Amino acid sequence: MRIFLLFIDWSSVIGSFGDGALGLYALWVAAASNWAELSISLDTFLKQYVAFIYWVKQVAYYVMPKDFATWLFSLPALAYFPVRILMSIVIGWWALKKAAQLAPSNGYEEEIV
Repeated sequence: MRIFLLFIDWSSVIGSFGDGALGLYALWVAAASNWAELSISLDTFLKQYVAFIYWVKQVAYYVMPKDFATWLFSLPALAYFPVRILMSIVIGWWALKKAAQLAPSNGYEEEIV
């Protein structure tokens, strides 16, 4: 369980860097358009500017209720990414805190971590 929680923590850290990069890119797109793209939706941003990760929309429709996924992708990208980063920080902090509370049960786990 401890290793799983550490995996969640590191996934959150790496995801935050990715979300931060995408958020900065969305900000750059908005600034380059003279702020005309300030309210560009997450769906439009992914489709037009980072199409190589547009597949995440299909995953969202698979794992979330359709109405929620539709709402989520209609949010402004510049609002979505900061919230995602904050959520990742909270989830990562929680997972790390819980992992620290779990003492390794044998020497094998200590060697891995």
